[in-house]
Amino acid sequence: MISLILTVSFVGLMFLRVPVSFAIGLSTFIAILCMGKDLVAIPQYMIQGVTSVPLLAVPFFILAGNLFNSLGLSRRIWDFALSVVGHWRGGMGHVMVLANMIFAGISGSALADAAGLGLIGIPAMEKHGYRRPFSTAITLCASVIGPMIPPSINLVLYGVLVQASIARLFIGGIIPGIIIGLFMMGTVYYYAARGLEPCPVLPRRSASEMGKSFIRNFPAFIVPVVIVFGMGFGVITPTEVGIFASVYALILGLFYRESSSKELVDCLAKSVLSTCLIMYIIAVSTVAGWIYALEGTPQKLAEWLLYLTSNKHIVLLLMNLFLLVLGCLLEPIPVLLLTTPIFLPVLHQLNVDLVHFGIVMNLNITIGIITPPMGIGLYVMQGVVDIKFEDLVKASAPFLIPLILCLILFTYVPELTLFLPNLIMGKP
Repeated sequence: MISLILTVSFVGLMFLRVPVSFAIGLSTFIAILCMGKDLVAIPQYMIQGVTSVPLLAVPFFILAGNLFNSLGLSRRIWDFALSVVGHWRGGMGHVMVLANMIFAGISGSALADAAGLGLIGIPAMEKHGYRRPFSTAITLCASVIGPMIPPSINLVLYGVLVQASIARLFIGGIIPGIIIGLFMMGTVYYYAARGLEPCPVLPRRSASEMGKSFIRNFPAFIVPVVIVFGMGFGVITPTEVGIFASVYALILGLFYRESSSKELVDCLAKSVLSTCLIMYIIAVSTVAGWIYALEGTPQKLAEWLLYLTSNKHIVLLLMNLFLLVLGCLLEPIPVLLLTTPIFLPVLHQLNVDLVHFGIVMNLNITIGIITPPMGIGLYVMQGVVDIKFEDLVKASAPFLIPLILCLILFTYVPELTLFLPNLIMGKP
């Protein structure tokens, strides 16, 4: 009964357009009052929720992504991608996808990718004749790669919730991230080949020019290499990776001197605000999870779901559909924090690999940022460029097709997510 009160009050507050962080907090407060529990339980469980050591990585990943954007380092990634694939059919659409794939290895956030590369790439694409809705849609949809390729804030949170190896989760996201990028490039190529959008091709760069571009911008690629090899061989932890990425970005920014001290201060302030919001959501979601656990909701849901069907493939399909619908209404992190503890007993019952499901869930909830009505990425892009909401939704819709195909592929071919971690780290 209390679980129902918690859920109904949360949904009601969301319909009243209360921000999701406060909606979770208020609904848990109401539920605890109805339980007759001492309100001191709220701060106790909130503190317990944010005292996990791996969560120390989150603020550093946020800071690293913001530093790369604010200090002009994302422009170097764009320049390198331009020299490599700018001459392909589809031109700068491929450049945007490749730049997102590279930047994904630094920021760990889809929104950081979309905002940072959007400020650079969209004006450049428009200058070469690309329509604004199309260029904005590519930027937004390619940003889904951000949380897939390590580092990933979503995967850190998921790993903490299910007690899975964050290193295995990070490495498990590499192949899916690359596949998503290839699917997105295929979509851009289709548009260009069929003449559905004007996609001017840039002149081919010589091998020496590409080599010079790589050498000139190579320092910006160090972070992804350190993440893959450092964590893959157990040399460094996720938190140490985050610290390294932040300090390294700061040193590079000071070396290149492409930003002012004011921009650096603004970047630090933005990172603090983002961290506080995420940590608050984690804290109040921990209280909600405690209430659900006290009521036995996850176990009851597992029993009900397995009563309907014990077919693992059908259960995974139902979970994906549920997450896709929920992702249209909520931001990725609240969806992750609220649903993972509920799904966990079902996953254990069906012997679903938690690393495999983590990658699938990560893609699923990230797709939510580009789906109306509440896809936060749609609103972020409106802040980057002047574009009508309906125009952006219409232009983004075709790019959902390759993303959904990738989701199906990763769900039912777990080897794509498990091959690399098993190869590098051995089977668990």
